[in-house]
Amino acid sequence: MKSNVYSTRTRAVWSANGHKKTPFLAIENPIDLFYLTGLNLSLGTLLLSAKSAHLFVDGRYLEMAKKKGPFPCSPLGELKDALKNKSFGFDSGFTPFSRWETLKEWGSPVPCKNPTASVRAIKSPEELKCLKESAALLWKGYQYIRKILRTGLTEKEVATSFEIFCLQQGADKMGFDPIIAFGKNSAFPHYRPGNVRLKKGDTVLCDLGVVTSHYHSDMTRTFFFGAPHPQMRLFEEVVQEAHDAALALCRPGVKVGDLDHAATQVIKKAGLEKFLAHSLGHGVGLEIHEFPRLKYKGEDHNTLLQKGMVITIEPGLYAPGIGGYRFEDTIAITAKGYDNWYKVK
Repeated sequence: MKSNVYSTRTRAVWSANGHKKTPFLAIENPIDLFYLTGLNLSLGTLLLSAKSAHLFVDGRYLEMAKKKGPFPCSPLGELKDALKNKSFGFDSGFTPFSRWETLKEWGSPVPCKNPTASVRAIKSPEELKCLKESAALLWKGYQYIRKILRTGLTEKEVATSFEIFCLQQGADKMGFDPIIAFGKNSAFPHYRPGNVRLKKGDTVLCDLGVVTSHYHSDMTRTFFFGAPHPQMRLFEEVVQEAHDAALALCRPGVKVGDLDHAATQVIKKAGLEKFLAHSLGHGVGLEIHEFPRLKYKGEDHNTLLQKGMVITIEPGLYAPGIGGYRFEDTIAITAKGYDNWYKVK
């Protein structure tokens, strides 16, 4: 059964890239290798063609790959001969220059940026189940933060307590370092928790993610620990409206750029465009940031939403010296709309 899954995925990757100009495609990104083989490899090459897939790994993984891998496997040292004098696609978005120099000595590498992106963007029912389970555990972690929060706790203490709780609840690891920001620190979108202590009137921004069964979850909530700065109340109102405007468009056939445009128009109408700092969202899966990026006029802006896509909707506004407000949900696109995994505000 697993072999069928991986054969289907490799065929889909080949078809998505159409390698009409190359007879082979070399996949070397470890995350792509896991997606296409089910094996955790730090190094290896999966060589695809229109009719076959062959895995090359070093001695650390050779026996495992032969026993558990879905495709024929050879020592990594034989890859050079397999590519000799051949034209092959390679992931130009992942491959460093030094590796490209080596590949060029062996054959004729043809740039192919992120060859698995469009295939990985459409999650299978099994992947959706894993993603939803990760989201459920993350929500428990967020609820834990709300339970322990009290005056005098530092951002670092909250972040550490969150990590310990989630690991005890079954998380494999954090999806990224938790962002816990108090007061004016919430104005920094990718802030790192420090020794600032919570006090009454602070804005509290929590951007959180965990990994379970290889799949990520991602969510941001912002709330007020007492009466906030008036600017923050305005940010809350406008961000929520922008968030809802984007959600209203979430269904198959809609361009991802249109979601960002809808949210931005709400913010522009409120006269708050100067407080924007990032695009609307991104795909989520085996990585915390995946294709597509939800940005009006960005390179993915014409990508159409499809059933099975999992994306974030996370508008935010940030006023230096005062604070920021971001609200992020992760949703799965369904046949007629979407499923929001974080329905509670």
